[in-house]
Amino acid sequence: MNTHLRKSLIFLSLAPTLAWPVLAADYPHSPVTLVVGYGAGGGTDVCNRVLALSASKQLGQTMIVDNKPGAGSSLSVSYTTRQRPDGYTIASLSTGSVLNQVLSPSVTYDVNKDLTPIAMVAQYQAGVLVKADSKFKTMADLLAASKSAKRPLSYSTAGIGTPQHLTSERLAKEVAVEWVHAPYKSGPEAITALLRGDVDFMAQTAEWAPYVRDGRLRLLSVYTEERMKGFDAPTLKELGYDLVAPSILGIVGPARMHPDIVKKLQDVFLKASKTAEFDNCANQFGLKSDFKDSATFGAYVKDTLSQWTPLLKQFANKE
Repeated sequence: MNTHLRKSLIFLSLAPTLAWPVLAADYPHSPVTLVVGYGAGGGTDVCNRVLALSASKQLGQTMIVDNKPGAGSSLSVSYTTRQRPDGYTIASLSTGSVLNQVLSPSVTYDVNKDLTPIAMVAQYQAGVLVKADSKFKTMADLLAASKSAKRPLSYSTAGIGTPQHLTSERLAKEVAVEWVHAPYKSGPEAITALLRGDVDFMAQTAEWAPYVRDGRLRLLSVYTEERMKGFDAPTLKELGYDLVAPSILGIVGPARMHPDIVKKLQDVFLKASKTAEFDNCANQFGLKSDFKDSATFGAYVKDTLSQWTPLLKQFANKE
């Protein structure tokens, strides 16, 4: 083999690698898709659309929100893991899609291996709610009724494996009661089920905030470390139960994304999360702003999964 041919073959073998920095420097040259694992209208969807609008302005390319609801947002993450790691398909990562890899045997991805963390933007804040005309005035009322009821009380959530579902199951176990879980594909659907009277109560992230403010729903307790700003409801800890729901809302991409693209998107979402528009959305839907860079976010996801895996294995295959 002559020297010229050998050099040509070596160059061709390295071409994809050599092209990466060029592609990263040129990123993005076409629209970017942000996959959201919940239906339209809920806090996750609306606030991701606010982020996408800001990101579009910063990147000079449209960021399109693509809703792929189902399985506590695991379907959207599974879809994202199968896309090219070129930064043109990224996804919203929420707690349910992280924990479901242990809870559900149908989930085949590993968030620590099959995704690239880009940035965390906020934490969900969940609580227990009833209709305004419910006979349950306090969390103590609900728990007492659960113990004496002839049939198990039912509750709605935005899906199996969501933080509110898992925390509710832990609470039921601690109180020694059994509840019937009614999972939906989004927060608005779970809220509608409660308003219709299809379930006795709801455990859900704070898409319910407007309904509590206008008097249609009553907040009995929150699953947060501290009381939620603007809402006079006790935490489970205040009520004697050492329980806090895990909470993640961030942005990820497929594994093996180029570091320069990750850094660019990380900085874009940092600015987007600091806008007045995102702050207003977070307040509207009861999110708590909490930005973490790519490395810190990745460590946070890994730690959350490690902490909750023992409990998740107890509930695996239950539903």
